Amino acid sequence: MGTLHLRNVPADVDAALTAEAKRQGVSKNRRAIDALRRGLGLDQVERSRLVEEIRRERPEVGRDVAALIRGERPDGDA
Repeated sequence: MGTLHLRNVPADVDAALTAEAKRQGVSKNRRAIDALRRGLGLDQVERSRLVEEIRRERPEVGRDVAALIRGERPDGDA
């Protein structure tokens, strides 16, 4: 695992990071790593793997949920 030190972090970014970390009950370091992962699109890769794993274990999850929801709506409510 690497180490990254950031300098000259704008005050608004630091404040937002601090507030989010506190709200989520995690460290600023953990929140910063999560933000970097999301910003780099790495969370999408993990999410895709998880979805595929769920689909293998539970094939019924592969159904089009949006279509199921649309089917439940009265006509004209798209």
